[in-house]
Amino acid sequence: MHPRLTELREYADAQRSALLAAASPLPLERWTERPAEGRWSLVELFEHLYKVEHGCARLIARSVAEARAAGHPMETDEHSVLGTLDATGLRDRARRMEVPERVAPAGGWSPQEAVDRITASRAELHDAIRAGDGLALGSIYQTHPRLGEIDLYRWILFIAEHEARHVPQAVEIVEQLAAPAR
Repeated sequence: MHPRLTELREYADAQRSALLAAASPLPLERWTERPAEGRWSLVELFEHLYKVEHGCARLIARSVAEARAAGHPMETDEHSVLGTLDATGLRDRARRMEVPERVAPAGGWSPQEAVDRITASRAELHDAIRAGDGLALGSIYQTHPRLGEIDLYRWILFIAEHEARHVPQAVEIVEQLAAPAR
C-alpha cells in the first residue's frame, strides 16, 4: 500500500483504539445512559461517529471508482499529509459545533449494535483506502460541508481527526457516569 495511505489508515485506527479504550471502563449495559440532560450517551456518540465515517467512506469509494475509471494518474508524492488539517480547529472542543441532522444520533441502538456498526464503518473505510491505493488522491477533490474543497487524503484524515475530537468526550461520559451520585 502507498505510504500515505498506510500512514492515514494507521492514524485512523489509532484514534479508534483510543476511542474504544476511553469507553471500555464503563460496563456495556450502561452505554445507553446519558451523563446529563442534553449530553450524548456512549451509544449515541458511537452512532454519530458511525454516520460520519460511513458517509465519508462511501464518498471516498465512489470518488476513487470514478477517478480510476477515468484513468486518473498514479501517486508519486510520498510526503506525509498528517497535520494538514490542524489549522481547521477540528480538535478544538472549546469551539462547539452543531451536528447536522444527517449525522445526529437518532437513538434506539443497543450497545452491541453501536460497536458492530462502528466496526462495519471502519471496514468500509479500509475498503475505500485499499480501492484508492496507487491513485494520486491529492488531486481528487470533493466538497466537505465544513472544510470546503478538500482532497481525498484529507477526507480520510478528517475521519481520524473527527474521531480524535470525540475521544475526550467519551472519557468525559465515562467519568461523569462513574462519579458517585451527589
